[in-house]
Amino acid sequence: MFNKTAITLGALVIMALVLTKIVSNWMQNPYGLEPERLGPKGSETIPPVTALPNAKNYLLYPYYDDNAYVIHLALPNHYIHPSNTTERVLKSYGVSASMYYPGLNGKFHPENANLPNCNGYCAGYVRASIEPSRRSAHEKNRRILERIAHDRQQDSALYQFEDLDAEFGVDEHFQIRYPVIEAKSKGSMTSTQEYLISRDPSGDVQYLFECLPYTPSPACEVEFNLSTMPELVINIRFSRSLMTEWPKIVRAVNDKVASWKPVKIETVKE
Repeated sequence: MFNKTAITLGALVIMALVLTKIVSNWMQNPYGLEPERLGPKGSETIPPVTALPNAKNYLLYPYYDDNAYVIHLALPNHYIHPSNTTERVLKSYGVSASMYYPGLNGKFHPENANLPNCNGYCAGYVRASIEPSRRSAHEKNRRILERIAHDRQQDSALYQFEDLDAEFGVDEHFQIRYPVIEAKSKGSMTSTQEYLISRDPSGDVQYLFECLPYTPSPACEVEFNLSTMPELVINIRFSRSLMTEWPKIVRAVNDKVASWKPVKIETVKE
């Protein structure tokens, strides 16, 4: 009897310690962020980076490049969960920031404390993903349109192209529907992809918006290079209802990220 009691108590103590450790880790990091998401490739060194106060400091590495450079981006604390603030310099391929238009203060800024919670992209909610890349947003957009043009020439029954009237001040507007998927989902058009294209004076694609117009939370996304540092590519996603404001949103997000003064750091191969 004594042995069984001792074993039971020992098991309970171990379980209590494990649960305490789990709860402690969760409280320190409720979103599961890793302290370091990657390390420099190969044997390379970078100059010491001074962490800025009141910010989460990231070293951003290009995903597809051989780390010819990194970018130090100090993301203000109110764009992340308060319990995740740190003065350490974290390494990652990219970083996301949640904000609200038009002020573009972070999701956890005191001014946003009373904003209504919602599922998906509603009100002024904007999600910005920031990552370094040698490939420009213009190049990516060009490749997307080349693929779409190729698919359109195939005249396949798997997808249906529909030209739409231009709106929101864009130059081209069309959508692609997938009849097979619609049939399987009993007529639902949630698989429909919508494209809105804005061209510059030379005729090149300046912005390509990809939208999901019939989902429960219709949203659009667009990608562009930071004006002050083209090595940084920004992808923003927001409610389709905000498309009437898209020029202001693009400009505001660009200016907000630029105000964080990202610093490019050349790596040194040994």
